Amino acid sequence: MKALVYDGVGKIAFLERPKPTLVEPTDAIVKVTKTTICGTDLHILNGDVAPAILAVSLAMRASG
Repeated sequence: MKALVYDGVGKIAFLERPKPTLVEPTDAIVKVTKTTICGTDLHILNGDVAPAILAVSLAMRASG
C-alpha cells in the first residue's frame, strides 16, 4: 500500500508500505476510504516543530 511520508523540510514522498496484519485476536483492519493531513502535518512539513523522523507517515486522519 502507498503512504504519504515526510522526506525532509518541505518535501513529501509516496512510499510503498507493508499491508497491516492481524496480530492479536482483538485487532481489526479498517479499509480507509478518505484521509487528510492535519495542521500538525503542515507544521512538520514547514519545519516549524522539532525535526521529525524521516519517512514518518503523514495524513493520519482517516475514515473507513
